[in-house]
Amino acid sequence: MTDTSENRDAIPRGEDDRESDDGGDTTSEEPFILHCFADYGTESEVLSDFGNVIRVGIDPKDTNESTPIKADAHIEDKEWDLPIKDDVTFDLGLFHPVCSRWSRMTRISGDPDEHENMIPSTRILAAKYCDHHIIENVPRAPLDEPTVLNGGMFGMPIQHKRAFETSFEVPQPPRLKRFLTTDGPSDKVETTSFHYSERSKEWWAAVKNYSPRPYPKSILAKNATPAPFITYLVRLWLMMYEDEQGISEGRADYTDYDQRMNTNRKSENNRQLEEFR
Repeated sequence: MTDTSENRDAIPRGEDDRESDDGGDTTSEEPFILHCFADYGTESEVLSDFGNVIRVGIDPKDTNESTPIKADAHIEDKEWDLPIKDDVTFDLGLFHPVCSRWSRMTRISGDPDEHENMIPSTRILAAKYCDHHIIENVPRAPLDEPTVLNGGMFGMPIQHKRAFETSFEVPQPPRLKRFLTTDGPSDKVETTSFHYSERSKEWWAAVKNYSPRPYPKSILAKNATPAPFITYLVRLWLMMYEDEQGISEGRADYTDYDQRMNTNRKSENNRQLEEFR
């Protein structure tokens, strides 16, 4: 982990030393990922497995392997104070613009119109710095053709429904209403982030698939996007990224592999039977 900085340039693309398939060393360039509006940045635990992550927040915590930068990714006059070099482009950006304007909790305790719509300027920020992007928010937010994910789709005992606008195609999974609870499959969740105190910090970390140590319970329960949501989106981005980088060139098609193997086995079995005629 790295100390935060008041004003620093984003790290230029690094080179990753890995072993090649034949056992020798090869140098390959990792994807460069921007993570914005992420003081604690739990999602960076996932993103860091797939590239070098620069994480921007107003009060960034040194919580994981991402590089935290103290900066405001959004201010009212649509200017940014991001200490990122002009020639740096990120392969992927993950953005969490504040959801207060559309949150049901705001309607209970305040006036939603008092909160700014940060999504349009987030799109401008994503277009300026990123080849592809993911913008996360609550389903009520005015995202562009969002994919909506919930806990039931991934066997989680919580709802935690979230919407994602992406610059790449993401299939909408079936909107399941069954959850794998301690009593087995159910149409009811075990608890919700509105009543997060009913479960321990460790329980919330296990459910959302994060380390419990660096984060407060309220962040894990109420703010953290479940890791299975992020891996689902990153997998689909990687398919396009590898096509664009030429990594997938010449890749074999295994979509009908099992069917072909079954046909071959049947053919072999029938040939052996012919020997007994």
